[in-house]
Amino acid sequence: MYTLPVHPDVQELQVKLKEILYDCATEVKATKAALYVRDAASNRFELVTEFGFRGTARPAADEKNPIVEKCEKTHTAFFVNGLAAEPRFSELMFESQTDRLLGAPIYIGGRLVGILDMRDKGGKAPFEPADLPKAQNVANRIAEVFGNRNLWGQRVPTTSGKIRIPTPMPNTVPAPPPPAPSAPPTPAQQQAASYVPKIASLVLEARTAADRVLNATPVETLSEAELNIVREIMRAVLQIPGAIVAVFTAIGPTGTQDVVARSAIHDDAIALIQTKFNSWLSRRGENAGNIRNRVQTPFGTTGPQILDSHIRKVFTAPIIAGNVRNLYLSVAFANDPERSVHELLAAFHQQLQMAIEQSIGRRQALATRLRIAEKVVEPDFSRYPELRRHSNAVVARVDAFTRFLGLAPGEVDTARIVALVHDAGMRLLDYDRLYRKRDLSPDDLNTLREHAAVGAAIVDPLLGPEIARAVLCHHERWDGRGYPSAMSGDEIPMTSRIVQICDAYEAMVAGDNYQPPKTHEAAMAEIARSTGTQFDPDLARRFEEFMRSAARP
Repeated sequence: MYTLPVHPDVQELQVKLKEILYDCATEVKATKAALYVRDAASNRFELVTEFGFRGTARPAADEKNPIVEKCEKTHTAFFVNGLAAEPRFSELMFESQTDRLLGAPIYIGGRLVGILDMRDKGGKAPFEPADLPKAQNVANRIAEVFGNRNLWGQRVPTTSGKIRIPTPMPNTVPAPPPPAPSAPPTPAQQQAASYVPKIASLVLEARTAADRVLNATPVETLSEAELNIVREIMRAVLQIPGAIVAVFTAIGPTGTQDVVARSAIHDDAIALIQTKFNSWLSRRGENAGNIRNRVQTPFGTTGPQILDSHIRKVFTAPIIAGNVRNLYLSVAFANDPERSVHELLAAFHQQLQMAIEQSIGRRQALATRLRIAEKVVEPDFSRYPELRRHSNAVVARVDAFTRFLGLAPGEVDTARIVALVHDAGMRLLDYDRLYRKRDLSPDDLNTLREHAAVGAAIVDPLLGPEIARAVLCHHERWDGRGYPSAMSGDEIPMTSRIVQICDAYEAMVAGDNYQPPKTHEAAMAEIARSTGTQFDPDLARRFEEFMRSAARP
């Protein structure tokens, strides 16, 4: 819990202040709120308590903070809707991944003693004039709590239970000492500062485009990944006592049946299961149509062949998984199952439904993230076909390399997204001038190096911190001499190290880059020379193995 740096003896006010702050959620419908109180020693506004920011609220605000400046100037609540509405608020909103802000001052005795910082009205609604008196009322209640404790040397006058904030008097607050002279910003600092409103505007543009793809298209058929999950669970079903055949049926224009048997199965046994399944369907008013069988015998074919006479019972149940319909699981038993077997079969049936639903959910989430990633790099990449071709080549190389490494499907998907957006920051870096330019100057290269940090800032609010960190670090070096943070070794995310090797290879062999192209052999020799300095030595070795095993470079 935070402490009040101005008045350490009022720790018990924390609970009361938190209660009032939560009123921001009910009265103003803000999803985030933070209370800052002026510290007498530093004259800064220190964070006292907050909700909803999840660690993104600034710990302190000085007199140059735009909310403080606005409160000092207007003495009343105000709102800003949109990252581009008032550029001086863009950075503040961007760093906390919000795009609507409502501020309210807390005055006592004519002095600004605190500020309320509220963000993002519920339901993605903009703040409006009707919210201003509500926000100021919350701020006034906090002023009353402070005034009742005589914290700033005077109580807050009230009339009929309503707080009256005194009109600020001139010269009641001592002028702060003049700031110490500071060195003028470097050109790099000036350039970096100029990116902030551009990034904020771009994020707002990308969010607007991304909102149109967030509703995933319903999945109506199973992918091969889902079918592999089904087959794995069906093999497990055959471990149930007495179960000898498991059949998964998908009815549709090209209906299929996956048959998994404990040993070789005779066609008559398959026909019997199909007849019983058709009879079960007909009682439900349904029809299977034409079905194509695919038979697997995961336990081998050395056991006795399964005949139709071996099948005593066949149980069938529908599989409900998301929007996919007409899925069924049938299990054939060699004897009448006991009650415990029925319970075990029901558990496997539920597990199968859940596994399919989770796989479909991951597939939909990946499709959505990829569509959002596409919105991040468009429309500017379409103006630079070489840059888009490079990104596509890196995506393909990363996809194949991660599969060669045997990474989990989720890790492969993440690496593909990073590969797609790793150069997204180029769209803000004078690329019109540098596009197709050969023999880049040191200043040109310094400009291009900013793309890692700028790209991370763009993708973070849209694709999350994991993707953003990988984009930020994809030009770090194993020996610590990379940029922008001089990270080294295992400090660099694995995804960044993978993308870096593929990115470097594709940049070297491309015929439309800003440097003369290298042959495949020369590019691989360069990667070998840079092993242990620029590149992770283990990944560089595996990349060489991968390229040797590929059908073509």
